Amino acid sequence: MAVITLGLALLMLLLVVDSGRLYLEQRKLQRIADMAALEAAGQFAVCTGSGPSASAIARTAATRNGHAPDGPLQATCGYVLSADDHLRRFTRDDNRHDAIRVEVSRTVASSVAGGVHALLQGNRLPPTTTLRALAVAAAPSPPQAMLSLRTTLATVDSRQSALLNGLLGALGGGTQLELAGWRGLANTDIKLLGYLDQLALDLGVKVGDYQQLLNANASATQLLQAAVKVLQRGGAALEVASNLGKVALASGDSTLLRLGDILDIQNGTTQAGLDANVQLLQLVQGVIQLAARERAVNVDLPLDVLGLVNGRVRLNVIEPQQISAVGDPRRDTLQVHTAQVRAMVSLDLPVLDGVFGLVNAVLDLAAPLTNVVNNLLSLNLVSTVQSVLCLIGIPCTVSDIKLVPGTLHLDIGLEVAEASTRFAPTAVNAFSCSPKRLSTRSQTSAVKIAVGQFASADAFFSQGTTAIKALALIDIGSKRCTRLLLLPLGECEPRVPFVGGGIGLRVDSTVLGSGAQARTLVFQAPDSLPPNIGQPPAYLMLQSANDRMVSSLADTLQGIQLQAYKPSGNSGLGELLAGAASVLGGVKAIVEPLIRGLLGPLLDPLVNALLKVLGVDLVGAEVGANLSCSSGRAQLVL
Repeated sequence: MAVITLGLALLMLLLVVDSGRLYLEQRKLQRIADMAALEAAGQFAVCTGSGPSASAIARTAATRNGHAPDGPLQATCGYVLSADDHLRRFTRDDNRHDAIRVEVSRTVASSVAGGVHALLQGNRLPPTTTLRALAVAAAPSPPQAMLSLRTTLATVDSRQSALLNGLLGALGGGTQLELAGWRGLANTDIKLLGYLDQLALDLGVKVGDYQQLLNANASATQLLQAAVKVLQRGGAALEVASNLGKVALASGDSTLLRLGDILDIQNGTTQAGLDANVQLLQLVQGVIQLAARERAVNVDLPLDVLGLVNGRVRLNVIEPQQISAVGDPRRDTLQVHTAQVRAMVSLDLPVLDGVFGLVNAVLDLAAPLTNVVNNLLSLNLVSTVQSVLCLIGIPCTVSDIKLVPGTLHLDIGLEVAEASTRFAPTAVNAFSCSPKRLSTRSQTSAVKIAVGQFASADAFFSQGTTAIKALALIDIGSKRCTRLLLLPLGECEPRVPFVGGGIGLRVDSTVLGSGAQARTLVFQAPDSLPPNIGQPPAYLMLQSANDRMVSSLADTLQGIQLQAYKPSGNSGLGELLAGAASVLGGVKAIVEPLIRGLLGPLLDPLVNALLKVLGVDLVGAEVGANLSCSSGRAQLVL
């Protein structure tokens, strides 16, 4: 038993010593590979083109650390990506040197255990064993900053789903997603880097050349189909990928778009700077808006969804939203912004002459308002048909003030300028890596609202709210009448409308937003420390000078003013008539509540539903920031 025990102890000692020898040889070889890769990456070595040779630098470093001068060594260039399974993988590309892979090998005497195993298998005893080691080092990466603007719906309700379908239908597609379909898109994120690489493959653009990709022409279908492939490869829910495919097909291929119009990636941005997630619905919104702008289509939205009747809602996209911007904060200016849109709501109002008390109020206006018009314009208008001249049979011109007959057509123009946040590297204390800090200048959206009448939808979409004309409510006309003394009624020629001008309704104002003044948003510890790119961003609220935005818009509509206008050669209303405001109180007291009651239901759908669907959130827009800082040295990544 002692002999057997001693023999086993000697055998175990032999195995331990022999295995330790191989382990130390492997560690030395791994150290050689690590140092060679780090030195090649740290000196920005290349495999093709001008610059230090990766193979030469790696071999020099390996020899210095104990590798044989003519020992096996291979250095390759490429880049490292995080796949959908969150594992890093090296991809060889001799034209890129974001990462250097070095592989070395060395031949050593075989181990005893290996020899015994070979003999038991009946194989020849190998005298030597080849050890291999591999290392991948990434070149020192510059700091990377990423800005985003979160205004997209956190969830989609039935009304917003119908609006999204209406926006999609403007592109000519017949596809309509269910509410659950839009909600699925809103609750899904897509990896930006994977999307860009897939789109590059689809468009035949070199993978990694992001500037060429951003400027490449692509259809809306191609932009969205690339996202479908990324989702399918990443194991996203089948329903989400299927619904996105439907949206892609409905978007059409007739117009060529540029991804750079909704996504800003500065030249020189590394893969690490793009290893971030983007909300899928924001990407879909941006593509649809871009397609609508390029096709110059006016979007007709479903009116019943907005709680309106007898009217029409038309929309024109001036500028699509910029969903994200990435670059080097040391030299790149980054900016993201919401969409810039014009929305026109046309309504047919009830007949005003059926409103109780309004007719009597207009009749009470006749004498004082006619006197004002006579005095200011020197018109030969008399207040009543009981004029002495008319009584003796001489034709005379008499005033005829009346409500505008028929159904009134009212237009509301809403012009929303973009809300933006901007990072400038030249600004004082723009960014810092130690401690982490990022500062941006943000400006909220200004809204111009006009109430009245537009000559046409094209006039509004081309000129904005400046094209608004007053809505005629009361017509100060005239007619020539003759009446004999004994006859109860006289004879009058056809009435001439608006000879003495009229009373009109017009609202044209700018509300909301911070105007020309920009606010500074500072992302820093402890509350809003900007995390590394790839992690959820830190958000700060993009508040305006007036935090109660919806209330401000409501107050603007409630502050409707009735104004008297001078005579116009046509039936429209032109220049204001000064001095007549004092006689309008009775009519205003009746007309203003009526108009306000009609416009009130528009506040919620216009502000809370329509604009949010377009990526414009006037109340809760948030700016997101990420900041990745490197050590300034090459690092092992695999």
